[in-house]
Amino acid sequence: MNDKFHIRSRPDLCVLRSINDVAVFVRAARHYGIDARELLAGSGIEIGELDDPHRIITAEQEIMVGRRLAQLAPVPWIGLELGQYHHLISKGKLGMAAMCCETVRDAIKLMLSYIELSSTYVQFDVTVKNNLVFTRIKELVHIKDFRRFMCETEIVSMHTICTLIMDDINVFKEVHLAYTAPDYAAKYEEIFHCPVVFDAPEHLIIFDAALLDKPMKLANFLTRKVLEQECRQLCQRLKEQKTIKDKIRHELLFIGTDFPTLDQLARRINMPERTIRRKLTMEGTSYKDILAEIRKNHALELIQTTDFSMDKIAGLLCYSDVASFYHAFKAWSGTTPASYRKKNP
Repeated sequence: MNDKFHIRSRPDLCVLRSINDVAVFVRAARHYGIDARELLAGSGIEIGELDDPHRIITAEQEIMVGRRLAQLAPVPWIGLELGQYHHLISKGKLGMAAMCCETVRDAIKLMLSYIELSSTYVQFDVTVKNNLVFTRIKELVHIKDFRRFMCETEIVSMHTICTLIMDDINVFKEVHLAYTAPDYAAKYEEIFHCPVVFDAPEHLIIFDAALLDKPMKLANFLTRKVLEQECRQLCQRLKEQKTIKDKIRHELLFIGTDFPTLDQLARRINMPERTIRRKLTMEGTSYKDILAEIRKNHALELIQTTDFSMDKIAGLLCYSDVASFYHAFKAWSGTTPASYRKKNP
């Protein structure tokens, strides 16, 4: 037993990801009779693309579909159920490579080394102390209305994967969660088979360190080597396909509506303002266009998913007055916000 084992995944959220998780969302939605077209509406993802293993999407698109699923599902614990769909095979080549590792320790190292292929929204920090493994989970995004759903999906997915890797449903000793217990809290212990502590200082999963050296049933060095090479190539592909527009939208996605100026953004992403302007021009867009598009999407979402007054929505989107908001909205959609809400309840 190596009591000094420590590994941490990358501390930032990847801009691009495979379509795997959206395909999982659609499969889970069918269980509740939710139509795939309704789930994908407005995301820019077509139903036929769900069968394309090479289709790359943005984190923004994935969050849009996940949030839609949380809104449409008839039960509030959809995050807990969805996590059970996120098993190793749903992780594509990364999951298959993990299954071919020699030990559980090797599988954890591999999965955290290529974490960008797992479509996660958290950072994992795994350490061993006193014969126990402590896995600390740090949220990389903060979306209030979506937080619990996201955390539930992540942690149940982790349990589903660990159960498969370790061949034991009692793999967790304790689960600590940094949010208040929901009304359906009893379901957590039914899934994790261990004590669950809510309102904890941090998200934390504890399990027996002896499991780290447990041999994997499907260990195969040569197959793992081939699959790991393909994981490395896919990570490189995600980097190469990222545009400056993707990067900027990603930066703006989680900061609400108090958008920075281009100069402030340039400092934030450590890129000269002139370079950003030049690259955006080459991509046929501008920072002003990106902000307008994000505002439009926020406006449509607030109108469809809340009962906020138009005055409040205008304020949230940082318009000087409701008349300016109405003018902009009509330019986007050809109709007024009130008419749009009536047609899209």
